[in-house]
Amino acid sequence: MCRKAEATEADHYPLNRKTLVAMGLDPDNPEYGRGLCQPCHSRHTAATSPGGWYRHTPW
Repeated sequence: MCRKAEATEADHYPLNRKTLVAMGLDPDNPEYGRGLCQPCHSRHTAATSPGGWYRHTPW
């Protein structure tokens, strides 16, 4: 996102992991990801998944 630092983190994009799984898609497919630096990944995750990415969902 900043395009200044080297990407060191894998980020699910444009859909998050939970949505990909719910849609029956492979969340580990590189088609659904992008690389971000650690600060940008942390900011993006905090903004889009407050409370963390894992929440117990009975599916």
